[in-house]
Amino acid sequence: MMRLAAGRPVPAPYTARLPDADNQPGHSMEPSAITRSSAFLQSNDEGSATSFRWLLGQSKTLTLPEQIAAHVGDRILNSAIEPGEWIREQDLADEFAVSRSPVREAMRLLEKEGIVRIHPRRGAQATQLSLKEIEDLQEVRQALVRVVARRVAAHPSPELVAILEAGVAQLAPLAEDPAGGDAFGETLSRLTLCCAAHSGNDRLFTLITSLSLQMSRYTRLGLRSVERRKRSLALWRKSLQAIRKGDADEAERLWGVRLDENSREIRRLLQDSGTV
Repeated sequence: MMRLAAGRPVPAPYTARLPDADNQPGHSMEPSAITRSSAFLQSNDEGSATSFRWLLGQSKTLTLPEQIAAHVGDRILNSAIEPGEWIREQDLADEFAVSRSPVREAMRLLEKEGIVRIHPRRGAQATQLSLKEIEDLQEVRQALVRVVARRVAAHPSPELVAILEAGVAQLAPLAEDPAGGDAFGETLSRLTLCCAAHSGNDRLFTLITSLSLQMSRYTRLGLRSVERRKRSLALWRKSLQAIRKGDADEAERLWGVRLDENSREIRRLLQDSGTV
């Protein structure tokens, strides 16, 4: 039985090695988001995929429903809860030793992020996307991520460059590891979120955070093979060079190429598997 308490700091790894915010002039994103992005990439603590996205732009404490949502969200992203699987509120209430009220609120949070659908009188169900829905999400995400690439390359900050260098260094061994696909994909997603946090556009950051959660499972799918990860790493290295030089056109182009290639691979794998 897992016990969580409302109003208390989220247990490790959710807050591990997250320093207090420092002033970071020149960014509209709140300082804590900038500092936390750096903290993650300079540690080996992967933590929770769901809570990372929420903590990056918030305080260091998640509410009780958010803690439950983070645990359940991770299970969905990791396919421990399969697409289309029903999620029983009472089972979660028993597991976390809470009433059904915070569990119900947790499901609403996950529905807001697009990874759960709530059906009246039936309960919550892990989202199962059609191929068209996946491609629609990819199209929107690609357009937004290209904006991020252009914005961060137009005014590259030394801190962001350091974060990207640390991230690319973490990607190198994962690209070669046959079992490194999930960790590689999650690191890429977090790198993108760190860039969005440095873009100076809060709304852009919020949109990309939500899309990142919805697309996480499929992003990892497209990076399952060592060959695909090596190619993605090569494009990230070139993108980093473009950002260092302040070449916004080249950074945007390279991010577009990388995302297009991953989208094609996701489509191929889903069609071959017949799962959509």
